Amino acid sequence: MIMTKKLISWLSILTVFLTLLWSCHNEDFAKGEAEPQRNNANFFKHVSSATAKSGVDYVSILEEYNRENDFLTTMPDQKGMPIWDKMQVVDTETATGLMIPLSDDNETMSSVLFATLDDENSIIGVKDYDNKLLENIVYSEKIDKDFREQMFYTFMYMDNKTFGNEDFTNIPKDLFVGKKYNNEYGRIRIKNFTTSTATAQQNGKMIWLQSCGVYWQCSHHGEGSCDNCMEKCHVNICYDVVISVPDGDATPQIPNTSGGGDGGGGAPGPQPPKDPCTLSGTVFYRISQQCNENDNVTDEELLPPQSPCETLQKMIENSTVKNAIDVLKPKTLLDKKEFTQEIERKYNDITQNYDYTTNLREGDSFSSVAATGEFIKGNAHNHPKDGIRIPSLGDIKWLSICQRDIFPISAVAYNITVCANHLSPTDYTTANLYAIATDNKDELNTKLGDLYNRPDLIGKTEDNKRDLLMEEDDLYYEGLNDNPTELEKRFLQKYGNFGLSLYRFNKTTNKWMKLTTDGNTITETPCE
Repeated sequence: MIMTKKLISWLSILTVFLTLLWSCHNEDFAKGEAEPQRNNANFFKHVSSATAKSGVDYVSILEEYNRENDFLTTMPDQKGMPIWDKMQVVDTETATGLMIPLSDDNETMSSVLFATLDDENSIIGVKDYDNKLLENIVYSEKIDKDFREQMFYTFMYMDNKTFGNEDFTNIPKDLFVGKKYNNEYGRIRIKNFTTSTATAQQNGKMIWLQSCGVYWQCSHHGEGSCDNCMEKCHVNICYDVVISVPDGDATPQIPNTSGGGDGGGGAPGPQPPKDPCTLSGTVFYRISQQCNENDNVTDEELLPPQSPCETLQKMIENSTVKNAIDVLKPKTLLDKKEFTQEIERKYNDITQNYDYTTNLREGDSFSSVAATGEFIKGNAHNHPKDGIRIPSLGDIKWLSICQRDIFPISAVAYNITVCANHLSPTDYTTANLYAIATDNKDELNTKLGDLYNRPDLIGKTEDNKRDLLMEEDDLYYEGLNDNPTELEKRFLQKYGNFGLSLYRFNKTTNKWMKLTTDGNTITETPCE
């Protein structure tokens, strides 16, 4: 997801209203409702000293124009009221452009009202675009791609300037190609929309202005990932944009709309992305706040979080991971040797799926070495033939470290144990698989902290504590290696309240089974 090239400039806004409004008198306007859902008498109320730009009271000029032309009743947006102090004014030598955001909830835009004035501050044209009309435009195959992109950018710019929003969604696949951080849902992030302090220049029908912005790029982590770091992921880019303003007959044809308070009707051409995090209502380009509370947003974090069961099941269904685990099965015949497969998982923005990679590492005796951090979500390791045939305390400790270092922080850490089958311990093809996965990282850390800080362990090193606690577990499980049900009960009785869950893999159904106990029996619940 490397953002390359330049995003369409802020000044593409000018193309939108200048393209349309120089010829607006030749266009048909969608008619509004006979009974507006706002009080139009209050539409132009403003404090002139606060809204006047360069000494010109544009609001009063618009009000006078409405008395003569009654454009308020022709607007598709019959609910929104203007936010005059957020009005954007762009001046050239021969014309002035106005962009006025309208809102019906004071949280989102319901439309953008565009107006153009000549060099004598006389209105040339007025046009209102509500969210439904924008949707009809950007999803129509009959409309020029550049124009659709400019319209979408215009609304993003105005939304940012009005409400500070930086995250947008449901952008069609053919727009902002290479600039979206999630192609499936059409998401893009743009920070700090700014423009040059220099006045926009016009030469005939050409306008240019320098525009700068901080765009989200992710090159140092590879495709499909980013930690949102300011130094390497947020890049400030400044550039000059030259815009051609076509004549009226070059104006793109806008899909017909039915008018009314909810904007235009008409079915869009290309099917829009269906982002599950879309804000409800007509503001289809907004991401719901509940999906966007973490400022450190990444591809994977914007996806619905996976449960431990989902995480384990997706992992075991991947051929790369399955083959890596198969490599570990013969290791269960070794006397005192553990091997570990580190398991990385990255979200691939191109395939819209997870990519898994594994890395085999060799340990010594009854311990293995596995890294954490970056994109490592878990590991799989063997227990030697004389080792305990259930996850150990050392496995739980590694799980807590992996969860602490995991990226993104919403991911679930897991630790898989490959151990001999008590029915045929010399046939490694029948080896059992157990997994532990995090349910509650805070509870896991608290319980481990209490265990490692028992009064009898105070003053000892971490390694000494671990060795003593492991020796206790050896005695706790002694004689149970050929009784897996009792091993499972013992594990759950001691560690079942550590903010983790225990799973056994069913080789017949290829499903992980979540194991719970009431103290007497084991209950198996298949992961779906």
